[in-house]
Amino acid sequence: MTTPVEPDRLYDLLPGLYRISDVEQGLALQALLRPITGQADAMRDDIAQLWDDFFIETCQRWVVPYIGDLVGNHPLHDLDGSAAAATAEELFTDLQGPGLAPPNPIRIRADVAKTIAYRRRKGTPAMLEALARDVTGWPARVVEFFALLSWNQHLEHRRPDCHGCPDLRSVDLCDRVGGPWDTATHTIDVRAIAGYEGWYGIPNIGFFLWRLRARPHTKVQPRQIGSGAWRFTFSPLGNDTVLFCGGRASADGFARSTEPSVPAPIRPAAFFTDLAGLQGGADTSEYYGQSGDNRVVVYLDNAPVPASDVMCANLEAWSTIARPTGNKVLVDVARGRLALSSERTGKPTVSYCDGFAAELGGGQYGREKWLAATPPTDVVQGGGNALQAVISAATGPAPVIQINDNLTYELSSPISLAPGQHLTIQAHDGTNPHVLVPSGELVVAGGGPDTSLTLNGLLVEGGVRIDAELRALRVLHCTLVPGRSVLQEKAGRPSGPSVVVTGAETARLEVQIAFSIVGALRIPEEATRLWVLDSIVDGVETVDAPKGVAIGDGATSGPPAHIERSTIFGATHVFDLELGSESLFTGLVTVNRREPGCVRFSYVFTPPAGLSKSCKFTVSGLNLDTTNLGAKPLDEI
Repeated sequence: MTTPVEPDRLYDLLPGLYRISDVEQGLALQALLRPITGQADAMRDDIAQLWDDFFIETCQRWVVPYIGDLVGNHPLHDLDGSAAAATAEELFTDLQGPGLAPPNPIRIRADVAKTIAYRRRKGTPAMLEALARDVTGWPARVVEFFALLSWNQHLEHRRPDCHGCPDLRSVDLCDRVGGPWDTATHTIDVRAIAGYEGWYGIPNIGFFLWRLRARPHTKVQPRQIGSGAWRFTFSPLGNDTVLFCGGRASADGFARSTEPSVPAPIRPAAFFTDLAGLQGGADTSEYYGQSGDNRVVVYLDNAPVPASDVMCANLEAWSTIARPTGNKVLVDVARGRLALSSERTGKPTVSYCDGFAAELGGGQYGREKWLAATPPTDVVQGGGNALQAVISAATGPAPVIQINDNLTYELSSPISLAPGQHLTIQAHDGTNPHVLVPSGELVVAGGGPDTSLTLNGLLVEGGVRIDAELRALRVLHCTLVPGRSVLQEKAGRPSGPSVVVTGAETARLEVQIAFSIVGALRIPEEATRLWVLDSIVDGVETVDAPKGVAIGDGATSGPPAHIERSTIFGATHVFDLELGSESLFTGLVTVNRREPGCVRFSYVFTPPAGLSKSCKFTVSGLNLDTTNLGAKPLDEI
């Protein structure tokens, strides 16, 4: 609690006689009372804070475990992301901020606050679900397995729903068997409860948790597949993706989870049953419609298609069938495919959710503190060639181009940077535009000393080639599609690394990647440094091909690297590994200079016996899966 300090508050309370006398003596009494007033105000604020610290809702963070101890709460751990964000805050000083630490998913304060409520509801499924949600941060469903046991009916205690004879004609009921929404009855299983056995016993309950989050995509352009404008994928990249239910949090913290309320893949049987149960021309159902909750919606020329005109379909073999007749819109939720019947025309856009584990890469999540601190100089929307036109006309020392929607933008021409120019191309907070590079490679030309390019919040289908003299290439909260393209049913689609540096002047270049997903990086060892923070680097250059070198310069080593809390799929070749912390290296790690640097709290790939080592120094023979190395130089490991 902060109280405005009035330095003469105590002095003004003195009788006027003393204040007149003090003026005649040079205000010595006023000068004495001012520090006393400051200390009195500090004591009053401290007493007010002590009162607030009695309550879990208003107490300071350090008080939370003490209150938890009083009520018998035992927190698992206290995650503090401030230390993890220190490197990013030193690198990206021109962003809005303040603080770049991700939110803590483990809600310790909420866990303590609900402890008494947990005690009162002890043992009930609703309480166990709420506890699991608060401890893990994931939606949960508790199933009492004894309630699903077959029951020999007794005339004085009848349970007609436990008859042991499921309706085999119901596709939806059979599809739910063995999952969290199972309603069929089972015979008793006396084995010890395990992952897939021993469930259905009298003392057993099961917790079902959903680790993936529903990642929304609002009014994006579906990708047309093949000839004829009737086959589309919900994903703008042209790949299949499972459609997720957005999930709906209940206002009552102890309400039981239901299938539409958790972020999980939409079962085709559930989607079919949902659409079939529509009442009298309704345009919204549990999984489809515009009533919020990130549901599936199909638009034609910006007009939403009503649920009554949507049909659940299996479009697995859609390349071998003719265009359906009629006026229906066919949706395959298991593959994320869309087919328009012959009477349906217009430009489609879609809203849907897919599943992902974290706020990483391009996505419609909050990242306001990662935007440029300066206001955007140009705002782009509408898709098509609008972004290309604005980039070509961008002038000034630090233009900031902001995209305000989720549509697809094509970039066919190189990005030419003026000497000393700092160009930023960013997506507005909560948006995720798709940037399509038809040639597969976006060339960055021009440049000069103290020139930089920042990509922020974009989904880029293609790679970036640096043919310019740059001081920094920054990729923040972006996805540079590994392999450059995942478009199905297209021969000769673009492939290759996500970042290629070929400019003659690379000694000053720093490549800075944070909270992003990228493909292979081809950066020469002459570059100043590679920063990889909280990201995924996938060494694939061609989709469905084996992992290659994730970080390096082809057959030679890459630049000095600083890697924190990242996953590297494929081999890593660097000149100097300055730091590898809390990371997973799934391929061989090769380091040329071994004197400096350290690897700590990480997993490093262990090569098979007999694997040849042709480099000067190879981090090999180490299995750090459960080992804490601490901060040790590489030559001491």
